[in-house]
Amino acid sequence: MATANGSAEIVDMADARARLAADAGEFEHVGARLAAIRESRGVSLSEAAGRTHIRENHLAAIEAVDGAALPARPYALGFVRTYAEFLELDPRPVVEQFKFDAGYEAPQPVEAEKFRAAEDAADAEGRDMSLTVFIAIIAFIIWCAWQITLTAKVTPLGEEAAGAAPVIETPAPEPAPGVVVDPRVAERVEPVYPFSCAPAARASETVTVAFTVTATGRVAGERVTGSTNDCFDAAALNALRRWRFEPKTVDGAAKPAYDRVETFRFERP
Repeated sequence: MATANGSAEIVDMADARARLAADAGEFEHVGARLAAIRESRGVSLSEAAGRTHIRENHLAAIEAVDGAALPARPYALGFVRTYAEFLELDPRPVVEQFKFDAGYEAPQPVEAEKFRAAEDAADAEGRDMSLTVFIAIIAFIIWCAWQITLTAKVTPLGEEAAGAAPVIETPAPEPAPGVVVDPRVAERVEPVYPFSCAPAARASETVTVAFTVTATGRVAGERVTGSTNDCFDAAALNALRRWRFEPKTVDGAAKPAYDRVETFRFERP
């Protein structure tokens, strides 16, 4: 049974779509309205693509509400959100109206979609960490047993009585540590300057973000650890989520890399 808060949020989204549709006037759908706003500001589609770091054909598909020409639903809705922010619109009603116009099934609250991928990745990493801890414990137990056996291997008591020194086997050298290669950025997306933050912003603002690179090269567990202006936090996180990495490897096997840190700088245009 839906909770009161869930019902209220659904009503709020329905009201937001209704207000957006009313504002759109004669526009056929929300994409047509986005195109009209862009054209009214004298911004070409290619210029918008350069400033948002979204491909021009994807922006054209958003303005045409052509879901078939867009990537998977989470990425498509992320593009719509970024495009709305670039046009200085409230992104939530724009995203909700786009879901409705594009015919996406079972629209969900934006915040739930926003963090689902990170939560799934964190669960997978938790399982990987549990297996690593288990293997480490077993290896430690084996090492302790080997050390106990090694110290017991001395010459018989009779030889010691004859003056012979006890003979203790020299332990074999420990194997060299595995070859570790840190993750490297394969695809970097720069954040879009949020113009709505400009009136209260300094000439330069910074946001520092900590995150994990999964074994598949994606970003998970991203969080802001330092910010000179929290108005810029969302723009930094949105950009980081679209980064792709060559994952960390240990002896050639892909592994997650924890506690990575990146600082984004926002210069006033």
